[in-house]
Amino acid sequence: MRFEILPGLPPYGPMAVNFSVHGPREHREGLVVRFYPKNSEPWVGNFVGGMSACNAVLDYPGGDYVIVVAQGDACILDPERRIVLDRIAGDIKQVISVSSLGSVVFQRLTDFIAIRDDNSGWHSPRISWDGFRNIEVHEATLLGEAYTPNGNYWAPFQLDLLTGHCTDGIYEKEMSEAGLIARDADRPLN
Repeated sequence: MRFEILPGLPPYGPMAVNFSVHGPREHREGLVVRFYPKNSEPWVGNFVGGMSACNAVLDYPGGDYVIVVAQGDACILDPERRIVLDRIAGDIKQVISVSSLGSVVFQRLTDFIAIRDDNSGWHSPRISWDGFRNIEVHEATLLGEAYTPNGNYWAPFQLDLLTGHCTDGIYEKEMSEAGLIARDADRPLN
């Protein structure tokens, strides 16, 4: 095991290394993780996250790094050097590991992001107006439903997990059907 999630900050031993998008002055308990690097002593990281309920720690696909998602704030961490290499996004709702494709998919409120074991990836177009449900992975396809306020319903969509191409994304479909509303120049906006 290269890491473990702890129930809280240890009351003894070396101070935890604090990781926060708000800077080093933010001192509150977040997602606490103990790392066991190959070439150095174990250490504890405190990841002060974002605003969602998504917490996860997993191996970076095909590499020596670790992905940490703390309350929706996702980053790629080098546990040997104790540094964040890259930030993925701050609003992750769900993490989906697709080991058969060597990738990790991150669900956000309206779209998806993926990283692959060859360090490539993609960012899908906006698919939903406001959220997803019934997400399932079948081989190289992600299936689900995207919300639309137009009629207050959930529309099915398909996402290609190799390219990020979306079929039937309700947001793009409805935006392409939207028309301009002409405004009378003599009337105020209010």
